[in-house]
Amino acid sequence: MEKRVLYGLVVMLMYLVGGGYSQGVVEWIRDKAEWEEILVKTEIHIGVMVTSPLCGAPCDIVNDQVARFVEPYGDRIKFYKVNILETLFFALDYKILTVPTVIIFKEGTINIRFESLSDWSMFYELLVNSSIIDFPPDLSPAPAPAPSDSDPDADLPPPLQSGE
Repeated sequence: MEKRVLYGLVVMLMYLVGGGYSQGVVEWIRDKAEWEEILVKTEIHIGVMVTSPLCGAPCDIVNDQVARFVEPYGDRIKFYKVNILETLFFALDYKILTVPTVIIFKEGTINIRFESLSDWSMFYELLVNSSIIDFPPDLSPAPAPAPSDSDPDADLPPPLQSGE
């Protein structure tokens, strides 16, 4: 089974089962003045999950996953939530057309924007590959073997003999 599909199934199961998992704190942004202060004062990356009470399950799942993501990586990225119905300035300033939308800010400007989150593993990989966070050692891709200087054909299998 493809890695993303399997991961998606695990995420859904974790969401449905719930309980037993520690979750990080994701604060709400209430107004434009508060948001502008956050942009100026926060020294690490800022993540904003744009949601709506009308969104339903997709936003609930992303909200849960963001909270789980914040637990181990909260020292490298600070996440906030925005209710698009209460903070229209955010929708207008950042041209939000759909929820859930997750935007990552680096030094006050948009670094990554992910809309219509149908696959959490893609979002997770995007964050990991953007060097915002370190890949867990057990999930990091294996490095390519270094080329051999002595014999360029040393890694090649022996040639087939006739009759084999």
